[in-house]
Amino acid sequence: MKKMIFVLLACSFLGAGTTFKANAQIKIGHINSQDLLAVMPERDSALLILEDQRQAILRQSEELRVEFKIKEEAYIRQRDSLSPLIAKTKEDELMDYNNRINTFETAAQQEMQNKQQELFQPIADKAQAAIKEVAKENGFTYILDLSMGAVVYFPEDESYDILPLVKAKLGIK
Repeated sequence: MKKMIFVLLACSFLGAGTTFKANAQIKIGHINSQDLLAVMPERDSALLILEDQRQAILRQSEELRVEFKIKEEAYIRQRDSLSPLIAKTKEDELMDYNNRINTFETAAQQEMQNKQQELFQPIADKAQAAIKEVAKENGFTYILDLSMGAVVYFPEDESYDILPLVKAKLGIK
């Protein structure tokens, strides 16, 4: 029985030694993906497209609001001379018009979010693919993304910032 316990303990220590050796071969890298995305040239053209769309929506929204204000002022000027039924009808029209403006602005905001996703997803995918390629080419076991905020500590002398490698992979200076 004592021999069996000794053999089990010896195997445990040998197994632990193997585990420690495997851990010694882990190579950790880190990157701030937001820094990478900020220097990707595709980002600038995506931002220009988004800004153009935002400006078009703002112009349309302003036109709708100006038209509403004109209708509202016209109603206010003639309100006292209108019958209660006509006044109520005009008020309902103004409320309906205001609701349509709000609906337009909500839909426009959703459209902007969808366009942003459509434009930036391929850029993020390209960055992710480059990070994976660099990790494989350079023998990294793990890559930590510092922009996600989940990494509280990493040993800087044992972790490699792969941003320069990924920028080189993407042809970014």
